Amino acid sequence: MSTLNSGQLRAGVVFKDGNENFLVLKYEHVTQGRGGTTIKLKVKNILNGAIVEKGYNVNDKFESVDVSKSSAQFLYSESGTCYFMDSATFNQFQLDFENKYLSPGEKIIVTYLEDRPIDIEIPNIVTLKVEYTESSSKGNTVNNALKNARLETGLEIKVPMFVNIGDSIKINTQSEEYVGRA
Repeated sequence: MSTLNSGQLRAGVVFKDGNENFLVLKYEHVTQGRGGTTIKLKVKNILNGAIVEKGYNVNDKFESVDVSKSSAQFLYSESGTCYFMDSATFNQFQLDFENKYLSPGEKIIVTYLEDRPIDIEIPNIVTLKVEYTESSSKGNTVNNALKNARLETGLEIKVPMFVNIGDSIKINTQSEEYVGRA
C-alpha cells in the first residue's frame, strides 16, 4: 500500500485513517487569511456507512487502500436498496442507495474493497422517461420557459415546454438538469 498526502484525497479515493477505511465523497481545498490551508472532506465510513465531514492539514499523510473496479448492470430498486449484477461474474449484490438516475439495464462502474461492493459511479448523462409533466399552452414561450416534470425514477426537474409525457430525455446527473431529447 502506498502513502497519500491530503491533497490527493479526491472524490472516489479510499484511504485509511486510524483503523478505519473511508471513501471520499467530496473534496474542498480551503485557504484561510494568513497562510492556513486545510482540506475539508465529506467521507463515508466503509464499515458502518456513516457519512461525516473531516478536516486535515495539507501535510497530513494517509495509507491508501487497494480497491478494484468492475462493470455492473442496475436491476431494480426497492425501499432504498438497489440491486445490481456484476457484468463479468453475473453475481448479484445490493447497496443502500437512493436511486434518482438509474433505469433497469443501465451500466455502471462498481468499486470493490476486498470483493465487497462499496460504491458505484453513475454516468454523467443518463436517459430517463418523463412520467408526468404539465401540459403547455400555445404561445407560452417567453424566453426559455420551463415546466416541472417527474421522471420514471421519481426525480423532479425543470424541462422545456415542448417535452411531453412519455418522452425520453437526457439528464446531467451532476446538476440534475435537462440536457436534451434522447
